[in-house]
Amino acid sequence: MARKSLLVWVKTLVLAGVLAVGTNAASAQYHYCVEHGDLVAHLSEKFQERQFAFGLIGHMAIMEVYVADTGSWTIIVTDVAGRSCIVAAGEHWENVMIPADQDA
Repeated sequence: MARKSLLVWVKTLVLAGVLAVGTNAASAQYHYCVEHGDLVAHLSEKFQERQFAFGLIGHMAIMEVYVADTGSWTIIVTDVAGRSCIVAAGEHWENVMIPADQDA
């Protein structure tokens, strides 16, 4: 439990520092938003998380899930301007296999 809290705290602290450098009005509605490439690099370098899945949110954004072999995970949303925001993060990611004869 303490490791989970530390992971979330570290991600929050780093992104808050980046935000302190500069934000614009469009990203002010979100917390912890940075340029997509910067966030992806941070997740890769600091947490060894790689893109696991993604999906479109209408025509305005994309949601991505990043997962590490250790089980840590982060969900981000990126708008059409390329600004990405962390919406959730945690640990103990598990993949679930759906049997071929069962509908999703």
